[in-house]
Amino acid sequence: MLRKQLPGINGLVTFEAAARHLSFTLAANELCVSQAAVSRQVKRLEEQLGCPVFHRAQRRIELTKDGQKLFQAVTMGLGHIATVSSDIRRTQSTGQITIASTLGFSSFWLMPRIRAFHQQYPDVKVHVIASDNAQELRSDKVDLALTCGNNQLQGNQTHYLFSEQAYPVCSPEYLRNRQKPEQASDLLQHRLLHLDEQLWDNIGWDAIDWPAWFSHFNVDGLNTDDAVKIPAGFTFNNYPLLIQAVLEGEGIALGFEHTSGDLVAQGKLVPLTDNVWDTGRGYYLAIKSNLVHHPDVQALSQWLLNSF
Repeated sequence: MLRKQLPGINGLVTFEAAARHLSFTLAANELCVSQAAVSRQVKRLEEQLGCPVFHRAQRRIELTKDGQKLFQAVTMGLGHIATVSSDIRRTQSTGQITIASTLGFSSFWLMPRIRAFHQQYPDVKVHVIASDNAQELRSDKVDLALTCGNNQLQGNQTHYLFSEQAYPVCSPEYLRNRQKPEQASDLLQHRLLHLDEQLWDNIGWDAIDWPAWFSHFNVDGLNTDDAVKIPAGFTFNNYPLLIQAVLEGEGIALGFEHTSGDLVAQGKLVPLTDNVWDTGRGYYLAIKSNLVHHPDVQALSQWLLNSF
């Protein structure tokens, strides 16, 4: 029934090119056919529709009102078909799955689990995008994403993973000749390491930094006119660099359970004070809706979900 209502597909493709260029000549060059062939396809389309789609002048063409309506519909339809076809070709032809997460999440949580996944599924190609840029994390090229704060990503099936917990960490080396801070306010006497504010802007998340952490635990005097200033220290533009500095004994940083938890369990980092901030911000695994039944995507997504 649908096929009977549709004009010829070749005519629609030819019309789209001619309408986009507003030129039969340029459309013919793009489609590798003659200008006469383009003209015949458009004429046949108009006969099928029962109305003109172009105003023809001596040296130019313009869309009619009906032609404008058709161009909008054809552009949307062909564009959607092209996107879906690209997704199918990419996953079916190469077996490659693209997964994206922040630099910190990729370095400290994702990569160890990807290595374990590869041992069990050696034939599945996994392409990891590690970026602190929100646009890259939500790109159309991404099949799965480990993202934060939004469980309604359009075109994705989402699975809640955990809430973000922040607490101060340092290396055993840093504490070798120093007294371990027991209270939140004790940290003000230590060398604190920071993330660049621009990082949070690029990711598009509210900052979980030292000012926010001290404010959450109501450190006395911090929000008054004669407040004790937060100690200045090294500032880094990404989380892996920050943690590397902590591991080398350069100071104390805010750790996040999903990135520093394994290092704490291995004894490479030491959690400080009993002040753990459960920020309430959720982390999610987002899977492209059109790929949720793909066997390789299912295997990787279940592997990751079972890692929690």
